[in-house]
Amino acid sequence: MGTKCFWLEPSDRQKRYLRRYLGNSKCSAANGYHDAMVFLDEAREVMSEDGRCWTDDGKTETDFKGHALWPARCACGYVFQEKDEWQLFSSHIYRRADTGEEMTLRDAPDGAMWDAIWFHDVPAWCGPDGRALMCRVPTQHDWHIDGPCNNCDQPNRPHKCWIRHGTPPNLTVDKNGDTCSAGAGSILTSTWHGFLRNGELVRA
Repeated sequence: MGTKCFWLEPSDRQKRYLRRYLGNSKCSAANGYHDAMVFLDEAREVMSEDGRCWTDDGKTETDFKGHALWPARCACGYVFQEKDEWQLFSSHIYRRADTGEEMTLRDAPDGAMWDAIWFHDVPAWCGPDGRALMCRVPTQHDWHIDGPCNNCDQPNRPHKCWIRHGTPPNLTVDKNGDTCSAGAGSILTSTWHGFLRNGELVRA
């Protein structure tokens, strides 16, 4: 049995966090560098009129200077210094079209599918409907269905490495169309190899 896909619709809200980190560092935590963040609030976030980005109240980390929720240390025990990075981090809230459940992309499970609006400025990375479809495949890998594959053998010729059929999330993806010779329409990650068939992710 495979993983059923579902569609994520954007809401008009975001989750915001206060984050401290030190990028050029070594840490035993998952990110490999000193990093910590604490949930701050939910705030309004809507699509700009030109459809290119999310817009909010314009606040930055400086607006929360001195706030009690700033994390003091990394999970490894490192104590953040004044010179380390201060960031107001945000994640847009999406809503499952089938159940109404809300989540950020950080929390979305395998099977989630959404339109990556940040790729809309690159026509070659969008499908015939103008959307740049992303799908989270097992285990927690984001597949850009409308983007190029790593082993494309015709990178200089306009085409699609994966051809999608149907209406999201009920898609079948294969090589039936103007495509290259790479692969057989499957997706291969370091932990999973499979296909998207009739809206379901199935192992190869």
